[in-house]
Amino acid sequence: MTDERCPRCQWPLSELLRDGSSHPVSAGRLDYRRCVCGTWLLLVNGALAGATRGPRIGA
Repeated sequence: MTDERCPRCQWPLSELLRDGSSHPVSAGRLDYRRCVCGTWLLLVNGALAGATRGPRIGA
């Protein structure tokens, strides 16, 4: 995994627990992880591909 961070709180993805689900897909591996801020993150082959929340405005 790279030094990617949660887009909402900037928590390093490498420090998150693997408490979500993981699935094989045609592109490789799809993982769901929950960040400490509550945001669900979607990772494809270890790279951040999406999140349920964006950056905080005004923070």
